[in-house]
Amino acid sequence: MKVLIRLPNWIGDAVMATPAIRIILSKSGPDRSAVWGPSKTAALFHSYPGIDRVFEPDEKNERARLEEIRREEFTHVWLLTNSHSTAKAARDLGIPNRIGYRRDFRGPLLTRAVWCGPRVRALHMRDFYLRLLPPDWRSGPVDAQPRLHLSETERGWAAEKLTGLAGGSSDPIVGIAPGAAFGSAKQWDPERFEEVASALSRRGVHPVVLGTEAEREIGDRILSGIGAGGGANLAGETTLRELMALISACRALLTNDSGPMHLADALGTPTVALFGSTDSTWTGPTDSCHRVLQAEVACNPCFLRDCPLNRECMKSLTVPRVLEELGILLEGSG
Repeated sequence: MKVLIRLPNWIGDAVMATPAIRIILSKSGPDRSAVWGPSKTAALFHSYPGIDRVFEPDEKNERARLEEIRREEFTHVWLLTNSHSTAKAARDLGIPNRIGYRRDFRGPLLTRAVWCGPRVRALHMRDFYLRLLPPDWRSGPVDAQPRLHLSETERGWAAEKLTGLAGGSSDPIVGIAPGAAFGSAKQWDPERFEEVASALSRRGVHPVVLGTEAEREIGDRILSGIGAGGGANLAGETTLRELMALISACRALLTNDSGPMHLADALGTPTVALFGSTDSTWTGPTDSCHRVLQAEVACNPCFLRDCPLNRECMKSLTVPRVLEELGILLEGSG
């Protein structure tokens, strides 16, 4: 069985799919296995055990990339996406066995179309992906914890980078991830991140802002109350793999419901995760080392990208409570 796995398009979804991916790889036998997806999720699977090839889009010649996949003559493709277009692409590639959820009118394009009713859609996303697998594959004990892998070189680079930012000291470093690609409704106020960063600095903790270029300006604001050398803004300065490595090297991470939150969950970094418009029982981190703060207001969860009610859910998560939870994590990991 030569397996191709079509990855989800969002980082968080791809991370939550890793328990299912591990089982697929374990059942595929000695034949080569590969993943296929957008660059932002495909990059997660470099150095991943059992994956021999990572196919990413070729913006200059996507037709040639698809032909390259066709020549591999995969026997099975697992579609961890829900779209009609990815099922059609898998069929057009000539892969004889196409497995996925029966959604978006794509059932006729699949050779094994799995029913996706309301109860299935309500599962935690890690269980949603596991539910796609044959029942006998998940009948025994299942390791449902999302996991990612880093090379020793990547881990060494991150440890050296953070030690340098801390001036060579052994003081704890806490990552702060203030972004959320889905929309502003999921984001805690920058002023509150700033209060937390200043309080951590006064306690001898080095805050490091992590994220994309979109969070660069917010990162500067978060660290504005800290003296030179007391923190660092790395937002927009790292690749995804470097971001993974830095998160793994932090003592803890403070984050919205975002890609970095899922990376931390899969890398074993204790996290304070802030949930407002979304539902932690559906997409929250699963390891017991995390502290999940779920807003409890009448309109939560709404799943809106932008809040029409002044983000009361995120405002209900206070700075003292966040600092208390971070303190618990730092004490437990020290």
